[in-house]
Amino acid sequence: MAPKTKLLDNLWDDAAAAGLDEPGLLLYRSNLLGADKRITNYGGGNTSAKVMETDPLTGEKIEVLWVKGSGGDVGTMKRDGFATLYLDKLTALKDLYKDIEDEDRMVGLLPHATFNLNPRAASIDTPLHGFLPYRHVDHMHPDAIIAIAASKNSRALTQEIFGEEIGWLPWRRPGFQLGLDLEAFARANPRAKGVVLESHGLFTWADTAKDAYELTLRIINKAIAWFAERTAGQPAFGGMVTTSLPPAERR
Repeated sequence: MAPKTKLLDNLWDDAAAAGLDEPGLLLYRSNLLGADKRITNYGGGNTSAKVMETDPLTGEKIEVLWVKGSGGDVGTMKRDGFATLYLDKLTALKDLYKDIEDEDRMVGLLPHATFNLNPRAASIDTPLHGFLPYRHVDHMHPDAIIAIAASKNSRALTQEIFGEEIGWLPWRRPGFQLGLDLEAFARANPRAKGVVLESHGLFTWADTAKDAYELTLRIINKAIAWFAERTAGQPAFGGMVTTSLPPAERR
């Protein structure tokens, strides 16, 4: 009998989360997600939250994007591992963007949106988080989702497993245009809770840190359970293609 498939455990502790500010909750969520390598590989994936902060220049409340910075690991990162950007300045970069040939130039402009002189460099995935119209966003590389994303029938599998809850976008290099693509999908599909990126990974979004964490786990667990059911009693990778010769004949 094949071993029972183990789903991801919900490790969120309300007592541990109590009293944390929004960046603290983002860090807590990030470390939980990165603790299980079935959720994302070491150094892979990123998380974000849109947080109201006091602008040190004006004293006014403004919206700041906290997003895992370039490099680092969500499972072991600390608070200083997040890049912080004025969300309005990041969004204003859309007016400067021309086309996909402009991708490298846009990465070079990200530092101009830095909030509070934060030295942590923003990664190429920053627009993917910043342009989504949701407060909390997770981008993970789960084993079970990669199995879907890397399949030749990736789009059909996504639809079969998740229905309208999780959308699908074709492969595109991470960067500014993919951020615009994600935003367009989210606005056109307000009931969707995430997207499978072809040959890449998973994006999910929610309005609170806890909801984002639990949603990410639920979507991954749904994929794990689907694969477990479909492969029960089946040989791995489709089974043996060629039978080995008997020992005597091998010689």
